[in-house]
Amino acid sequence: MSVINLASFQQEALLQHNYYRQQLHCTGAMVLNASISTTAQNYAQYLAANNIFNHSQTPGLGENLWMESSSAALTSVNGSVPTIAWYSEISSYNYSNPGFSSATGHFTQVVWSDSVQLGIGIALTSNNLAAYVVANYYPPGNYLGQFATKVPSLCTTTTTSVTTTSAGTTASVGSSTIAGTTTNAGSTTSAGTTTNAGSTTSVGASTNGGTTVSFSASNNTAVSPSYHHYYSLVTVITLGTQFYQIFY
Repeated sequence: MSVINLASFQQEALLQHNYYRQQLHCTGAMVLNASISTTAQNYAQYLAANNIFNHSQTPGLGENLWMESSSAALTSVNGSVPTIAWYSEISSYNYSNPGFSSATGHFTQVVWSDSVQLGIGIALTSNNLAAYVVANYYPPGNYLGQFATKVPSLCTTTTTSVTTTSAGTTASVGSSTIAGTTTNAGSTTSAGTTTNAGSTTSVGASTNGGTTVSFSASNNTAVSPSYHHYYSLVTVITLGTQFYQIFY
């Protein structure tokens, strides 16, 4: 049975969050919160045990979800990968008309300036063919009416497109910088980048303080009991093997 090094995964995720927040958006760093991480880990285990992909609706916390599935057993998942996927929504965010969008909620939660505590967990299904990731944020982000002041704009000229790596190759749009390491189109370098044989499915979703904003690299709303939902699928075929990335 494959075993994920949870502590390493959490640190990788934290570093990736803070790279985007501090280096690209010049806002405050997040810190890992052990209690919130326990909450996230427990829910990730619940999702994996039941092979479902729904938000926890936990009051008072923002939430981003991500899922990866493969035709071969997963042996590792780098904590930077879900964060890179969530952040990639920046390409759809309109700073000239800031606000909630079903296409940018994961991104806005990642960089939301008030969200300074992170809890994150990961769990594999019993057959090791899927991994579920839950990230919880406190205070939650994506409050309606606050996007203009809480979603900081880029403060560097570093590229904003994101690259995802599977089985040693890359599905990329332009180039991206991963925790200080530059990745160019067609290839990717990421400390501990995960290589998975088989086909991979990655899924993401986000909620805020119990209010669900689901999406596939999309958004995350915290106020009003409104429900936003969207789904997307990316398929990468490498050496005859299919890899799927989904955000929900």
